[in-house]
Amino acid sequence: MICKYADNITLNRDTAHPNLSIAWDQKSLKHKAQPQNVSPNPERFDSTVCVLGSEGFSSGKHYWEVDVVSSTDWDLGMARKSIQRKGKLSLSPKEGFWALGLSGRDYWAKTDPWTRVLVQKKPKKIGIYLSYQDGQVTFFNVTDMSVLFIFNDCSFSGEVYPFFKNSHKETTMRICSIREDE
Repeated sequence: MICKYADNITLNRDTAHPNLSIAWDQKSLKHKAQPQNVSPNPERFDSTVCVLGSEGFSSGKHYWEVDVVSSTDWDLGMARKSIQRKGKLSLSPKEGFWALGLSGRDYWAKTDPWTRVLVQKKPKKIGIYLSYQDGQVTFFNVTDMSVLFIFNDCSFSGEVYPFFKNSHKETTMRICSIREDE
C-alpha cells in the first residue's frame, strides 16, 4: 500500500503568497482576504496564491494527503525548485509544475493543454504519490482510493517540492497526518 511511503510534509512559510496564512504547525494554509504583513523574500510567490512544501525530493517514493473539502478552487502537486515565483504562473509540466486542480465543479490535470478529469465521487482528500525514479506523480481520491490522474515521464531534473495553491478566499486546506487515520 502506498501509505507506507507517507511523509511528514510541512509548508514553507518563506514561499507563501502574502494572502496565505500558514498555521503554527505548518500543516494548513488559509486564504485570507487581506495580505499578511510578511518579509520580502525572493522565494515568495507574489501573484499566485500558493506555497511550497518545506522538504524537497530528489529520489525515492513519497506520499501525502491534503484535505480540500472547504475549497472549490485549488491546485496540488509537485513543482521544480527552479520554478518562477514572481508574476502570473502557468501551471504545466514544461513550466516545472505537475498539478491537479479543481475549478468550480471541474477537475483538471494541468497538462499542456489541460486535461479534464472525470470524478465519480467528490474528493474530500487528495492523495499525492511521487515516484521520483519512475518520473511519475499520481493523484488519488482518498475517499475511494481511485486514481484521478497520473503524470508519466516527468522530467524532474533536481529537487521537486510539494505544491499547494488555494484561490478560494477564506477557505483552509490541510495536510493530513496519515498515521492517525490508520
